[in-house]
Amino acid sequence: MTQTAEAAPAHIAANGLIFAALPPLFWAGNFLFARMFRDAIPPFQMSFWRWVVAFLILAPFVAPQLRGTWPVLRREWRFLAVLGLFGVTAFNCFIYVALHHTTVVNAALINSLMPMVTFAFAFLLLGTRLDRQQLTGVAISMAGAAVVITQGSLAGMADLDFNVGDLLVVGGLACWALYTVMIRWRPSALPPLPFLLATIAFGAIFHLPLVAYELATVGSFTAGASEIMVIAYYAILPSLLAYIFWNRAVARLGPGRVAMFMHLMPIFSALLAVVFLDEKLHVYHFIGLLLIVGGITLVTRPRKPNSSRLTPEKIS
Repeated sequence: MTQTAEAAPAHIAANGLIFAALPPLFWAGNFLFARMFRDAIPPFQMSFWRWVVAFLILAPFVAPQLRGTWPVLRREWRFLAVLGLFGVTAFNCFIYVALHHTTVVNAALINSLMPMVTFAFAFLLLGTRLDRQQLTGVAISMAGAAVVITQGSLAGMADLDFNVGDLLVVGGLACWALYTVMIRWRPSALPPLPFLLATIAFGAIFHLPLVAYELATVGSFTAGASEIMVIAYYAILPSLLAYIFWNRAVARLGPGRVAMFMHLMPIFSALLAVVFLDEKLHVYHFIGLLLIVGGITLVTRPRKPNSSRLTPEKIS
């Protein structure tokens, strides 16, 4: 769990890159549908049922693996509960409430700050530092995200209208950045799927008071065919597959490198808008994509062995 990309075989690092690239695609769809269905499904219930369905799907496959893991679960349950609180409950509830007040574009822009927040937590908890190559990559990737979100025009930044929803997105990304670093800071002795099931279970439990409040103040929702399909999407792609891939990517590449892939979300959001909202691709999308991929390449590319003397510890 603590092996770095530099020390890992090439095929392991390559698999880590694939695992890191898919979750932002799934989460871009999560943002899109959360915004589209914000009036149909209240946010806390949207998040709660997403994770309940994910738990029910995963549990039958994981149950046989749980028999030998009870000693580990008893030893780690407090830490697993903290991971469930930050990575499942807080992150998703912040985002779903935020998308009642802000646009997907604004949310994608603010989410592009996640690598910086992740690097800050990684520095505090892991002693991680960035070298010159990595700092350059971060700057290039953030510039690419800005190109996409502002549509290649400085005037586009002036048109963005920030509000309370944007502050909630900041809260959500901070929770996710902390979750990302914590799973590397204290690697669990549980196998990946029991680990995921345990954090989902704790996350679902922490939803209960929020759902009770929402039912009392807002009421429930009608579970029509569209709502059921959206919750199924939430449960399978942004939840189960995204978390499995993300956790494996963090284990193989480290939290700092993996966090860089969140800069792909504006690109994926644009592509999904083409498919679902009949929007069109423009030149700035391709420019932004080139910058983002170039920046990620600089951050994730292994350095020469003698570069290790530049900093006490390379990015984890």
